[in-house]
Amino acid sequence: MLEEHIQKIIELRHEAPYSILGPHYAERERMLTIRAFLPRAERAYVLPANGTARREMQRMHPDGLFVARIPGVTMLEYRLLAIDAVGQSSTFHDPYAIHEPSFTHADGQALQTGTLENLFAKLGAHLRVKDGVMGVNFTVWAPHASRVSVVGTFNEWDGRRHPLERHQSGVWELFVPDLGLGELYKYEIRNAEGAVFLKTDPLAFHTEVYPKTAAFAYDWQRCHDWSDAPWMARAMETSGWELPVAIHRVTLRESTAADPGQVATYGQLGDIVLPWLSERSFSHVELAFWAEGETVAGYFTPNPRYGRPEELMAFIDACHQRDIGVILDWIPPRIPLEGQELSWFDGTRIYDRDDVGGRLAFDLKRPEVRNFLLANALFWRQVYHVDALRTDARTFAERLQGQAAVDGLRFLLREDEPRPTLTATECADLIAGCHTDPHALLGPHPLPGESGLSVVRALLPDAEAPFLLCENQPRVLYPLHWVHNGGLCETRVIGQPESLRYRLSATEHGRTWTFEDPYAFAYSIFGDQDCHLFAEGNHYRIFEKFGAHVRTVRGVSGVNFAVWAPNARRVSVVGTFNEWDGRRHPMRLRPGSGIWELFVPGLGEGDLYKFEILPRNGPLFLKTDPYAFHTETPPGTASVVYDPAGKHQWRDGEWMQRRAGAKAWERPVAIYEVHAGSWRHRPDGSFLSYRDLADQLIPYVLEMGFTHIEFLPLAEHPYGPSWGYQISNFYAPTARFGKPEDLMELIDRCHQHGIGVILDWVPAHFPKDAHAMAWFDGTHLYEHADPRQGEHPDWGTLIFNYGRHEIENFLIANALYCLENFHFDGLRVDAVASMLYLDYSKKDWIPNKYGGNENLEAIEFIKHTNAVVHAQHPGVMMIAEESTAWPNVSRPTDHGGLGFGFKWNMGWMHDVLFYLQKEPVHRRHHHDKLTFGIVYAFNENFILSLSHDEVVHLKKSLLGKMPGTEREQFANLRLLYAFMYGHPGKKLLFMGGEFGQPSEWNHDAELEWGLLRKPPHQGIQRFVADLNRLYRQEPACHQVDFRGAGFEWLDAGGAETNVLTFLRKARDPRDTVVFVLNFSDQAYKHYRIGVPFPVEYRELLNSDASEYGGSGETLAGKRIMAEEVSSHGYAFSLVLNLPPLSAVVLKPAPLVLE
Repeated sequence: MLEEHIQKIIELRHEAPYSILGPHYAERERMLTIRAFLPRAERAYVLPANGTARREMQRMHPDGLFVARIPGVTMLEYRLLAIDAVGQSSTFHDPYAIHEPSFTHADGQALQTGTLENLFAKLGAHLRVKDGVMGVNFTVWAPHASRVSVVGTFNEWDGRRHPLERHQSGVWELFVPDLGLGELYKYEIRNAEGAVFLKTDPLAFHTEVYPKTAAFAYDWQRCHDWSDAPWMARAMETSGWELPVAIHRVTLRESTAADPGQVATYGQLGDIVLPWLSERSFSHVELAFWAEGETVAGYFTPNPRYGRPEELMAFIDACHQRDIGVILDWIPPRIPLEGQELSWFDGTRIYDRDDVGGRLAFDLKRPEVRNFLLANALFWRQVYHVDALRTDARTFAERLQGQAAVDGLRFLLREDEPRPTLTATECADLIAGCHTDPHALLGPHPLPGESGLSVVRALLPDAEAPFLLCENQPRVLYPLHWVHNGGLCETRVIGQPESLRYRLSATEHGRTWTFEDPYAFAYSIFGDQDCHLFAEGNHYRIFEKFGAHVRTVRGVSGVNFAVWAPNARRVSVVGTFNEWDGRRHPMRLRPGSGIWELFVPGLGEGDLYKFEILPRNGPLFLKTDPYAFHTETPPGTASVVYDPAGKHQWRDGEWMQRRAGAKAWERPVAIYEVHAGSWRHRPDGSFLSYRDLADQLIPYVLEMGFTHIEFLPLAEHPYGPSWGYQISNFYAPTARFGKPEDLMELIDRCHQHGIGVILDWVPAHFPKDAHAMAWFDGTHLYEHADPRQGEHPDWGTLIFNYGRHEIENFLIANALYCLENFHFDGLRVDAVASMLYLDYSKKDWIPNKYGGNENLEAIEFIKHTNAVVHAQHPGVMMIAEESTAWPNVSRPTDHGGLGFGFKWNMGWMHDVLFYLQKEPVHRRHHHDKLTFGIVYAFNENFILSLSHDEVVHLKKSLLGKMPGTEREQFANLRLLYAFMYGHPGKKLLFMGGEFGQPSEWNHDAELEWGLLRKPPHQGIQRFVADLNRLYRQEPACHQVDFRGAGFEWLDAGGAETNVLTFLRKARDPRDTVVFVLNFSDQAYKHYRIGVPFPVEYRELLNSDASEYGGSGETLAGKRIMAEEVSSHGYAFSLVLNLPPLSAVVLKPAPLVLE
């Protein structure tokens, strides 16, 4: 048996040299036997450490096996002395006298299962002290070798001298005493077939410069004193990469002119690169010290061509002290072909396998190989304090993704040879902005032929160094590489497209920004039913789809943008978030709908935006969002992302409930028409805000007794002098006075004080401003293409194409939005006549299909709007400003009407103002102007309006229209108001009229409130307030406004006297009120009028009262008794004194029966 072992030693094929070589004590013979295999020795001696005489060893075999037998000794510390043929001697500790394996059985089990994380601390060459002897412990994995020896300068590269012992796991180990740092070594390996070859240690920590491949015994634990503990601690506290990242890549090359991007030594990194990095805002430096295709002698050593390991450590340490991370461009995806030290390492392919293209790859099916690669990553982190390693996605996925995380280590996954994944045409379409479905190319997509990998593409014009970071891969950073100089880039990412959650980071013009990729979200706010209803014109909540809507998609908050532009080649959303660059966020066209849409994550309320549109012909242009809920304050024209939900907690529930059941035609409606920008200003001349108006306007309206406020258009408009009638953003209250919730607060507080609010709504036309709806997608989208149908020549505005269902839908939904979201109590529809007639104010026009001048599409739109509004918001007032004799304007659509609830009585207004502007002496010739209104008063539900239109454009103010002296002017104005409040119909008075402003309305200035220091103006204001009180208190003044039963002439024929008398009646006859109006400048004493009841009559109001600025000639005691003298068809009458230009209102007292 011994002979067989000896023969294996001699033949260099023994797996357990410790069993033969070294000291062995035989109990039976009581003898210590020491064997040594010294092939070059002629003589050999054992030198005991106790100082006793040396013992000569006997040659057991001619090839150099020596033995010494020492009786009576069980253990002996000794050295060996070998003398060769020329007499040279060497003394050394016997390697086989110290048998303390560093590689344990547990280590072997961990290696075989791929879980030996500290592999580099177990395998390789490590300086050790064993039995008090310093030396180097060599350990290597070569499971199929029949013998492994360590060779080097210390044994003259003789593999017979130091064969290693095999462990069960296939690991070979030997402690060689007396060796130190700097010793060169390799492994001599004999395979199963007997072939012998040399291999570099796979876990060498320092090697010769290639083509030399020997390793150095090197102690990495003692070569550098690290000073970066704070940096390393911070790195451990974070789970992965923190964006933004700015990386500077440095390549090491021999014989090169050094600069911050390329150096020749590790020392130059500290001398040249580090100062340069410190002056700039780079977060990391990436080091590439292996050239493409360069043979890798050792995976655990930096390239020795550029210096020693400690020099590299010093640079990394210095970077960390300056808060700069270090990335190592390492982990090559394949094993280089030539001079490869790992391939066929033990005579078999324990590390490698064949790959495509004749390349070699790691055999990742072997747990030991996976362990080797994981330990390699851990090594660079723990030993060199490297912050990240660079490889490619496929390599990382195969080698490291499934392994345990290396604490504090990150990975940079960049392709070495990226292959294009898009065609040249697809790239060109994206860059040119001609692709209608950017989601089909941008964002995450499957990577053909690469299972488990996706390709993510992004369009980032002008960006530098873009990166991608996945939510579930925080340790992995993906640089994107450019595939087109127009800003198209891509990267390969581990994972399936539908499961990827990632952010992008890019630097542009020195600013780095991080964002979610919009094209990673295949989100649409539109369903097929939405598109169908919109195309029909019946999507009444389309404002919930179009525009900018804050949404949370897959847990990510952002804004969904949608716009209708069916004829555009490309639509992009632009704003401050992308520096107004339309190349950044092209939108997706929903096929067949004309709807463009994009969800942009990371955006929120307050972000400015517009739509950039590329038409089929012509240059790019910007458009505001037609469905925007909020905008910039003019002259700014950008839309503002705004979410109205929850912005205001409404407190008007009782009001809204009462309104739904109210019959507005039987209730008092006294409207105060207000232009919010000029009613009153702040002391500095700026506008009152919506909340300021709530504080100041509401108390004033309550004091004056008006029931409603009607605001001139509040939707956003670019041109202030248009008074709001040239609207650019129908869904956005003008930002001049605050935010939308401020308007909500104003209306809410009005309701809490019993005041209704009406909005002047303008669906008849819109301005030509380039940023608004005109020529929206490069075609006549919102307006008619033919100017004979699409333009208002008088106003210089455009007319909506009501025959297009999408336009009809836009306007109807806008009406509903105003009523629902702002709780408006009514809409006064502007310029209805211009909508009804094709030839309205036009010389050149196109008749309808029947040859008539009726605008059939506009008529259907009006009917549709009114029907939907009344159905969804019962109690809301729909008011038409219609100036022609179009029949049944305020009659239901199912009765052949247009469906409005009310109509402005423009005829009454023109007639009465015409009459009152005449000198009293001439009025008898125009008496019919006062009486004609009753002829048609009950054909419609009229509102008597003295609006803003009558006090501008050199028409004079209402007071200014009145003839005579100043006193007579005020008397005439009081008479006008008395007649209006007595006449059937609801009431409307424009601001300033209530206190007799003498000048025309100036939209740039506030009302002339200072006039209220003068008694005449105080008097007219008090008179209007008392008229409103009378109007609200007396049912006869409002209860039966729209039927003849509510009115009766007493004397309509007083042309010569200029006196009118009539009755206003309520459902209860006892509430009848008598109106007597003297339009003459003459006083009439003992003027008799017939009355229906033989009772006492009370004076309710007298315009000549002194408190109103009159002469004070009122009824004595405010009462007068009817006489049984017939007059005006009644058996009873009253005799009154009528002052000039005066009005008196009487009411019969309750009848008392005796």
